[in-house]
Amino acid sequence: MSRGDRAGEAVKAAAEEGKQRQSSEAPAAQVDVTVRGNDASSEEAIAKEAKKGYDLLLIGVANTAKNGAFHPDVTRIAAAFEGPLAITVGKGVHLQQPERSPLHILVPLNGTEVSRRAAEVAIAVAQASGCPVAALYVAHSTTSKPRKRRGFRLLQQEQAIMKDFVEMADRYDVAAKTAVRADLAPDKAILTEANEAQHDLIIMGVSRRPGDRLFFGETAAAVLDKSPASILFVAT
Repeated sequence: MSRGDRAGEAVKAAAEEGKQRQSSEAPAAQVDVTVRGNDASSEEAIAKEAKKGYDLLLIGVANTAKNGAFHPDVTRIAAAFEGPLAITVGKGVHLQQPERSPLHILVPLNGTEVSRRAAEVAIAVAQASGCPVAALYVAHSTTSKPRKRRGFRLLQQEQAIMKDFVEMADRYDVAAKTAVRADLAPDKAILTEANEAQHDLIIMGVSRRPGDRLFFGETAAAVLDKSPASILFVAT
């Protein structure tokens, strides 16, 4: 059996196991598994498959990144797909125990549309995993003023974003927590919160930046480089 055949069989087996775990009342999900041989590069295979009209490309490969930068293979795969991306970066315990449960999810929010979409993904993952999700409002301050002295308008924005997140989680019966770190750079705020609250998965909303390499900005690069927790980047 070839390497591609073994990969296909593994995916099919995982899909079948997932079906068996579903309740008898829930309809079984249809899983279409396509295995490409070594006769084409990854980016060529992705480009060909993408013509079928997929809405999302989920990338999960070994050696995804190093020193805050994505591996060239990941860049080439992403470049072959024009739509939204979700890139998984396994770290820590998830590399030794891929099926470890429950997850401890952290999603940073800053009021942008991309961060809200990441929140939607985080809530969906939390619901499927039967675990809570925590939102961190990242309000970067250029001053040393404590939070209580920040502007009233900023506090209103923070409260509105967190209220929206909690209400969204409630609609899907997901337990939600919130936290605020106002006086740290965004990457340090995310890493500090993840470390102190012992989160093992960070779900970040990001945007592709122009250039030859796959780059989501300095904050994402710093988190990618320094986070001991696994990361799911959601680029829409």
